[in-house]
Amino acid sequence: MNDRKDALPLRIIAARFVSTDEKTGLTELDRITADVSRLVQKRYWLLWAALIATLFAALITLVPGIVLTFLEISGAEVVVIIGLICFGLLMAVLASWRIFQYGGMKAAAPQEAVYADPDDPAVRNLERLFGILQLESTPRAFYRTRSGTRRYVDERYFFGSLRAAYVAKDNTIRDALFGPIGFWFTRELFLETDVDELLARAKAKPNRAGTPKTYDYTDAVMSLIEHPAVRAVEVGKRGNQKRIVGLLEDWYRDRRLPVPSETQLSLYAKQVLGVVAKNRAAKS
Repeated sequence: MNDRKDALPLRIIAARFVSTDEKTGLTELDRITADVSRLVQKRYWLLWAALIATLFAALITLVPGIVLTFLEISGAEVVVIIGLICFGLLMAVLASWRIFQYGGMKAAAPQEAVYADPDDPAVRNLERLFGILQLESTPRAFYRTRSGTRRYVDERYFFGSLRAAYVAKDNTIRDALFGPIGFWFTRELFLETDVDELLARAKAKPNRAGTPKTYDYTDAVMSLIEHPAVRAVEVGKRGNQKRIVGLLEDWYRDRRLPVPSETQLSLYAKQVLGVVAKNRAAKS
């Protein structure tokens, strides 16, 4: 397929930066954006909680304070001052998120991106794409309005620490983004460019399709030695294998490693349970 100067979703372009196989690249993007989402989720919900609390406090104090002032009722000034303090806190909450995303109130320079594993090869290739998009000389990305009109964005949109959200499959994580100017920006972005030329310019080397994933089964299984959950296993009890599979999956996730399939892990879980049963029988 000839991609020259086609308007492609930024997500598709990013997938080709990650892998020579587009489907594999999209899967990797889903993994990366899921990791980023988990990293910022708690902070983002704390932001919303603080935002709602300060907004509510400002409304129930500032509005009545203005009304009381208009009616020239004694003590109105105190209520207005409290309302203004609450409004100031509301602005501070919003400012804190902008500072977290851009390093300040304005998007003045590229920030270090938030990733679960910045040394991940897929992440490094993705960052090469964002590095190109941060340049003024790169074709500008755009989004489409409901009428289909293009609205171009400048390079500052890719300065934020949460820029990985721009290649998420849906807007769930993009909901966390502030635009360089204004408030939340959740649009899907597109780029009209020659993808091969962009790859060459960024000096990106996508992972080749078909390269088998390697899994460190030895270390994963060794991590279960003397594990409290394994010591508590009742030999022959239903659900033991699933419990061991869960422990192995956790081991991979904690290290930000690709998780083998449940079928693969089940084979090792059976072996672990077999060794546990054999050792306990020898002790009795």
